Amino acid sequence: MEEQTSNAGQGLGIAALVLGIVALILAFIPCFGWIALIPGIIAIILAVVALSQASQARAPKGLIIAALVISILGTSVAAVWGVIIGTLASHGDQWGREWIRSLDRASDEFEKEFESGYGKSFDEAVEEIDKELDRTLEELEEEMDSSLQSMEGLSDEEKAARVGRAAGRALKEFREELGDTIPVD
Repeated sequence: MEEQTSNAGQGLGIAALVLGIVALILAFIPCFGWIALIPGIIAIILAVVALSQASQARAPKGLIIAALVISILGTSVAAVWGVIIGTLASHGDQWGREWIRSLDRASDEFEKEFESGYGKSFDEAVEEIDKELDRTLEELEEEMDSSLQSMEGLSDEEKAARVGRAAGRALKEFREELGDTIPVD
């Protein structure tokens, strides 16, 4: 005689599993994870009902238990998001003002120390560097144009040799400039 297995609770278990997976995915979306509470709670209820039906009918419970675990996990993550968002909402304004004050103090201190170390204000230094970079870029463009004109008619090996020498000189100059920088205290 063949033993018949009951499917009691399996339909609800599958529905609970699907809703539990949806809740788990939604729970990990920052700032909107609390929305997962809705499908999570529904999934927990469906899984508990399915587990009860499966127990009474002595039916397999593996899928139902998996659905219950996933649903509880998704709902828990969503609840944690709810607590975090609630805390931020109740204290966020105060923390925001304090954070802005702290940034203002740090910015003022940076500008003061920059000016004492560099001898000019930060804005003046940025403007000076911007002008210097523009001049350097123009010089490089002119140098490239003249280099390209002077390399016409040369073999590929000769062109590669010149480019290699130029790259070596540029790297050497760059290292020397780095050596001239003042170490930070």
